[in-house]
Amino acid sequence: MILTRETVERWPMALQQTGARVVAPVTMNGHVEYRELTAATKATGFGNGLPQQSPKAAWFPRSEPILKFQRNGRDWSVEDPEISFQPVVIFGARPCDAAAREILAPLFGWDFHDPLFEQRLKTVAIVTLACKGPVDNACFCTSVDVDPAGEKSGDVVLTELPDDRYLAEACTDQGQRLLAGVSGQDEKVDVAELRARVRESVPVRFDAACLREALPRRFADPFWERAARSCLGCGTCAFTCPTCHCFDIQDEMRGNKGIRQKNWDACAFPLFTLHTSGHNPRPDQPSRWRQRLSHKFWYYPEKFGKMLCTGCGRCIRLCPSGMDLLDDLKELSRELPAETKPAAVCASSGGVPGLQLPTASPNIYRPYLMRVAAVRDETLDVRTLRLEFLDAKEGKAFDFRVGQFGLYNALGEGESTFCIASSSTRKGYIECTFRQAGRVTRALRRLNVGDLMGFRGPYGNSFPVEAWRGKNLLFVAGGIALPPMRSVIQYCLDNRQEYGDIIIVYGAKTWGDHVYKDELAEWEKRPDMKLWLCIDWKNGEEPAEEGWHPLNMKSPGDSVLDPHHRRYTGFVPQLVEAVKPSPQNRVAVLCGPPIMIKFTLESLKKLGYRSEDVFTTLENRMKCGLGKCGRCNVGPLYICKEGPVFTAGQVESLPPDM
Repeated sequence: MILTRETVERWPMALQQTGARVVAPVTMNGHVEYRELTAATKATGFGNGLPQQSPKAAWFPRSEPILKFQRNGRDWSVEDPEISFQPVVIFGARPCDAAAREILAPLFGWDFHDPLFEQRLKTVAIVTLACKGPVDNACFCTSVDVDPAGEKSGDVVLTELPDDRYLAEACTDQGQRLLAGVSGQDEKVDVAELRARVRESVPVRFDAACLREALPRRFADPFWERAARSCLGCGTCAFTCPTCHCFDIQDEMRGNKGIRQKNWDACAFPLFTLHTSGHNPRPDQPSRWRQRLSHKFWYYPEKFGKMLCTGCGRCIRLCPSGMDLLDDLKELSRELPAETKPAAVCASSGGVPGLQLPTASPNIYRPYLMRVAAVRDETLDVRTLRLEFLDAKEGKAFDFRVGQFGLYNALGEGESTFCIASSSTRKGYIECTFRQAGRVTRALRRLNVGDLMGFRGPYGNSFPVEAWRGKNLLFVAGGIALPPMRSVIQYCLDNRQEYGDIIIVYGAKTWGDHVYKDELAEWEKRPDMKLWLCIDWKNGEEPAEEGWHPLNMKSPGDSVLDPHHRRYTGFVPQLVEAVKPSPQNRVAVLCGPPIMIKFTLESLKKLGYRSEDVFTTLENRMKCGLGKCGRCNVGPLYICKEGPVFTAGQVESLPPDM
């Protein structure tokens, strides 16, 4: 259909009369922005360059309520937010902005479907205005498979013709409906040459295939230090990007009412991956810049088949410190000597059950309401909560597998991620054990028996306990890392006849730092298993605690152990070497601080353990638990979805920023 310029200029007003919100480019103070049109706001920026911000907020708002709750004394009520949105038409979007919608859709629809995102997407229509050429040298859309001519982009594509008219083409059924109310001429126009000139005007600036091959090879390259030297960590690149999707989840209270909402976030921020323990796998701007580029041009394409970039160039134009993404991409994609590429990583098997939602709600962010049935202090700052379902039917239907985790809600304060610390064999309740460290855990610690809280889960994969039947088992844990292993230990003890020899090695800084002391005492007395305990101590520093015998720290394997006395001073890796658990027909399960895992893996290798026979559960900062918010992304994996359980071999093949 051929439209006159006057028809195109009147079209937004006609769309408004259908009840739709119309967002279009508007010239403001010398630059162009997407703004909702009103009687006083016209599409004065239509066709004038590229708006400074993308229209991403139409389908992915800066802040979006995902839960409503109200406190009534000690009780709480929870409701879903309204999932009914007014239709929106993005009018005059450039092809790089129109492409973002389809690039992001797979992330919010894989496995767990985000109903808020998907419902918004259904209400958003895009009228794309094809480019006549690049805005400036920062445009690189053709390098990331985005067509500047806009062919089949959005719902309707407008192509400006040399005679000041427009060719309007519907690309979807929604586009057909948009065009149905527009008067135009049915005239055939050949725009092939016009589109070819537009595409030629935006040259390919780098080889995407070479870039994807180079990123794993140059993971530890000094290049990243040079490239990110001027990065301020301000997040401008993420907030102006059409495809950046990372978000945080926060609670806000006013009086006795509150909301939980998603807020835009950015991987450039120092707190983005900071663990509660204080460990940060990406502690500086070079590692965060590397993650940004790797996620967009390596991890996301490997996961979803599309680059997480539209080549709009906003991050280059608007960076306050003058960083140039395009220059970095060009340098990374230059030919390099061939090196070994990391092996593909697959999540451990374990038969993960599907997501269980409370009641009939489609809201994947809605928690179960749980009542605190018991409280137990493990150490001065570690507490265990036993939780029972407020709704007995939900409790009866609930199931999980050992090794899975959940998000525990202090309503009005937020959520924190912990493993389920009890076994699936013990019905009617779940337990969580946590160390008081921040706002949410302080609020959880204030809860008493009878109080209500929330729980989302179960999430993640699990330990493949069925595949371990008939095998000997070794469990190795340090400090607060025993809770993630407690569920699988309990499971194996509750099914004791299915497993062979069971050995547990557990250590902490002092005896006061050991958790589950009553349970440890029971395990020490059991004749069908062996529990070895240790506390940190170095020869010559100070006397060891009474009753704890010293290991030979220089040569742990030469230590003489008393099989009837299994408490020693030393570190967990040294105690493993001293105990010498045979790797014959044995599976090892390992959990602890990163430094402990590193050295314990070395100890297990000395003893002859194969990487595929050693399992661990990874700690990583998580907010959504659903593979959406971006925090737990490592390589092509989302730890919350394809972990947290991995073999040592799988961990070794991940990019080394855990």
